[in-house]
Amino acid sequence: MSDEILDIAHGDARLAQALRQTLASIAEQGSDQMREMARDVLDGASLRQVATSSAYGDEVGEAIGEFWTKYQEMTPGERAELEGVGRTHFTAPE
Repeated sequence: MSDEILDIAHGDARLAQALRQTLASIAEQGSDQMREMARDVLDGASLRQVATSSAYGDEVGEAIGEFWTKYQEMTPGERAELEGVGRTHFTAPE
């Protein structure tokens, strides 16, 4: 697996593993283009380069836009719950 994923996770092995799991999920369940992108990254392609390439950039931007729209529609309570899930899963244990 690419050291770049660990670098993107700022050396946090737990966060890097979560990123790998997310990529694996996208490789199984995403749109055709996103599945291809995720497989390429899992096979060692640069996530930074793939995500900003003209081949995948629009698709990544669209996915981020969809998330942002859903996030803006959430109630403050729903946002707080989502933040709590993120903190639970992505905060390094002390």
